[in-house]
Amino acid sequence: MTNLRVMFARLSLFDNGSLLAKLQVKPMLIEQIKGKQWEGKLLGLRFGQIEIGNTSDFGLNSGGVLCFRGRICVPKYTDLRQFILREAHSSPYAMHPGGNKMYINLRELYR
Repeated sequence: MTNLRVMFARLSLFDNGSLLAKLQVKPMLIEQIKGKQWEGKLLGLRFGQIEIGNTSDFGLNSGGVLCFRGRICVPKYTDLRQFILREAHSSPYAMHPGGNKMYINLRELYR
């Protein structure tokens, strides 16, 4: 997996000669998970259940990502799951609080 983040830069030049720069970093992890959700047979069935209102445990968040009781459903793709663990463990944007704490934090977000 590559392209962990997308970076956007916006520059504004004002009449008085001042310059405003805005830098935004957007993680692509959720988009990768969302794409893989549609590929899996089991999770694909869950989308169908949501459409017909046949489940109360599964739903879509505001970004259209499949969730189970509010936690993002991660399909059973080894490369994707390892990527999530590596990102949580060694990303320059995340602190490593220790193995048990990291597991607890990830468990709250992902199923």
